[in-house]
Amino acid sequence: MKKLFLGVFLLLVFISFAAFSGTKFSVLGIYTMNLDDPDNYVDVFPITYFDIGITSNVMLRFNDYVTLPSSTLSYDLNDKTLKFKLPRYYYLQYKIGYDVLLMFGKFKFRDYPYDIRSDYSFRVGGFRDDLGDKNYTLNPMNMAVGGYIKPFGEIKFGGAYDLENKSIYAYAGLDDRYTKYMFYLSQDNSRKKYEYRNIDVLSASFAGYNSVKWSRKLITQLYYGVGYAVPSTVDSISEITNNISDLVKILPSPKIALGGKINYYPVYLKGIMYYNMDQNNENIYYLDVDAATNNPSNKTWLFEGRLGYYLPRPWKMELFFQGNSLDDGILTDYITNYGIKLMGEDFDLTFAMKDINGRVDGEQKFVMNFTTWTDFVITERPLTKILF
Repeated sequence: MKKLFLGVFLLLVFISFAAFSGTKFSVLGIYTMNLDDPDNYVDVFPITYFDIGITSNVMLRFNDYVTLPSSTLSYDLNDKTLKFKLPRYYYLQYKIGYDVLLMFGKFKFRDYPYDIRSDYSFRVGGFRDDLGDKNYTLNPMNMAVGGYIKPFGEIKFGGAYDLENKSIYAYAGLDDRYTKYMFYLSQDNSRKKYEYRNIDVLSASFAGYNSVKWSRKLITQLYYGVGYAVPSTVDSISEITNNISDLVKILPSPKIALGGKINYYPVYLKGIMYYNMDQNNENIYYLDVDAATNNPSNKTWLFEGRLGYYLPRPWKMELFFQGNSLDDGILTDYITNYGIKLMGEDFDLTFAMKDINGRVDGEQKFVMNFTTWTDFVITERPLTKILF
């Protein structure tokens, strides 16, 4: 299932929650219609958000991927057992603008300078969330504490600590609007199925983003990421330094993503390239992949290019082409798929020469995606201002 504009929607969600301190229930509906496949015609993926504003800065938050399994709460009533589906995430959040965020509970923890995955289906650098694999088999974080702080200027420090398996996540860097540089380090002790290896992993990555407006029409963007990971089992922060030497050994073997955009209105050219310099399979860095149609796993290189044209707002059209080192070419040895895409606000329509929806069995070449967003506002103000 292609998650159209999911990154954009989540950004809007976070912005709206930052400004709203009351109680609200919201539903994001993500729809995928495979117009040329009557056996797999439609897929609906709703995400629910329920936020209870306790004070103007403290919020109790619940959100769930409704169609995915999660824990249940059982209650015996007479001779019957009632079962209630628990939300996938529930946590207490303390937030002051964009400078301080603290969380406690089961929450999504992720950070990246630029959401490459929303455009190109994968990302190198940063932290991923539990939507990081094709079949949604990754478990969300256990009870944890986490957050970030911007103590001065645009310098940002963040991290999380999983209280159950003692996994550690930390990042630091520059987080300006148009210039971002971020370093990431994590010790993942969850022993989940990690790239087909049931092992703990020490991971390090760097990711960045730069945008320059040269004139009213000309804007350039550059985004990039480098990732490394090695097997590592530790029980405390101090032990991580013992395995840093293993990361140093594989520095010449990174997994790299490099992308950019040249916008000269009304035309733009954008693209991304992935390259894996690891010839001996020593770098087990987990590739943050969303859509199976553009998955860099098991590929030495991969690229995607797009030539776009801005139509009357909100529409634009793109010609795209993809290639990689594994699949057979259809146009040349280096072009594995190509097509055309029409995009509007929260909507896109794609026609491709080969399968463009890798989340569904079969071959879908003509796919429409759209999203809806619905708010049910219960109170405009936080509970403390209502009750006291």
